[in-house]
Amino acid sequence: MEKQLFKVGYWLGLICTIFALVIRLLNLFNISAAHIGTYPGLSVSYLGFTRAAVLFFLLAIASWCGTTKS
Repeated sequence: MEKQLFKVGYWLGLICTIFALVIRLLNLFNISAAHIGTYPGLSVSYLGFTRAAVLFFLLAIASWCGTTKS
């Protein structure tokens, strides 16, 4: 079970990191990707993806530590 959590957490963290970098690069070139696919007035920030990436990477590290002890 911990190995599956490690794999899923790692890949979700990597995907969220890529999304955060893409949104940040689009913001760098002044392209507003924050309102793509959202309701009017709502925006998606790169910080949400960054925080999710940190959460998933911490999940992967914690599950990896659980597999090395057993």
